[in-house]
Amino acid sequence: MTSPLEYRKDIDEALERFFVKKSQGKKGVELEAIVKLRDFTLRGGKRIRPIFMLAGYWLNGEIDRRIIDASISLELMQSYLLIHDDIIDRSDMRRGGPAFHRMFNFDEQINEGLAIVCADLSDAYSHEILLNSEFPEDRLNSAMKIMAETVEMTGIGQLMDITLPLSDRVTEEDVIDVHRYKTAQYTINGPMKMGAALSGYRKIESIDNYGIPLGIAFQIQDDILGMFGDEAQLGKSVLSDFKEGKKTHMILYAFELADPRDANYIRERLGKKEIRMEEFEKVRSIIVESGALEKTRRLADSYYQRALSSIDSLTDDGEKRAELRKMAEMMVKRAK
Repeated sequence: MTSPLEYRKDIDEALERFFVKKSQGKKGVELEAIVKLRDFTLRGGKRIRPIFMLAGYWLNGEIDRRIIDASISLELMQSYLLIHDDIIDRSDMRRGGPAFHRMFNFDEQINEGLAIVCADLSDAYSHEILLNSEFPEDRLNSAMKIMAETVEMTGIGQLMDITLPLSDRVTEEDVIDVHRYKTAQYTINGPMKMGAALSGYRKIESIDNYGIPLGIAFQIQDDILGMFGDEAQLGKSVLSDFKEGKKTHMILYAFELADPRDANYIRERLGKKEIRMEEFEKVRSIIVESGALEKTRRLADSYYQRALSSIDSLTDDGEKRAELRKMAEMMVKRAK
């Protein structure tokens, strides 16, 4: 029995085959777009989404070439979403290299226009890959429906993420809702349910009890790393989220737990583009010393435990249960 975690190389090889085939006979700006999408998609990345698609398939059968080829649709879906996300957030870096709209050498408006269209191409490719996979039509229809729902929910989460920093009355539950829609669905839950649908698994909705809390825990940990992680491992600046004005749980808890003067110090600097590193270091110190960081870690662990408690309902296979626990640990107990 081979774990889904052992297929990353196979996923990368399937992606490479797709881009080689896609580039054949192409020229000019179309070829340039395909090459840049290939470089962006294959640059770094942990292949989390394809791996969870394999895991969903694995619940009802053994992993084979068909599901590996189908799983790369999710990497193209992710590229499409990341390109748009980086334009929205005005991000310059992604996975240790330039954001996609920084990969062209025209003026800013042209670069962003090209990136948006390339993202649309990536979305089209994701559907092409899935529809060309060798599964029965009824299962493909089910998987396509889940993919559409996943992108829809991610879009709703993105709308919330854009507008939330504008509000003065952000609650813990508001932030959880963004994580539930924007991250949990397209990172774990949707991919896993797509794989399950392609395998004919009969308890697809039960995956929500694993995928959603695990995705929330993953994003909370991502927020922690986004502020306290190693930039070389993260592939982006630890200042990024703070400059964007993101009201993470750490920020909300600091407002609640810190001395009022320290809380105001954070409020005055949150979302400022020109914050100095020494100011940011003080913000981090306030978050640690107030107990906000520890409270955030406990919150992530509570969702992680919820995910673990659902595993026995997904499969009777002891080895698969153990692997799902290992995958959950990989998502939350990580340093990058």
